[in-house]
Amino acid sequence: MKKDYHLISFLYRATRRTAVLKCLDKPKTPKEIAVECELSISNISNALAELKDKELIECINPEDHISKFYHQTKRGKEALKMLED
Repeated sequence: MKKDYHLISFLYRATRRTAVLKCLDKPKTPKEIAVECELSISNISNALAELKDKELIECINPEDHISKFYHQTKRGKEALKMLED
């Protein structure tokens, strides 16, 4: 994949986005992400919404109102790879 510098910039501008994206190497709930990343639930909620808008993550069970699980999309995995290169 060709480097998308807009996407890289999007992730660099808020370290919480990168932390949350990296944390989602396997499906997790917002609470699990908050504990692992040592961030507040409100920060996690904002980061999840921003990452979802960019199609870097997706909710596995959107019909559930409690204990929603999120994971990286293919695009999210590619974005992390771009950050490492």
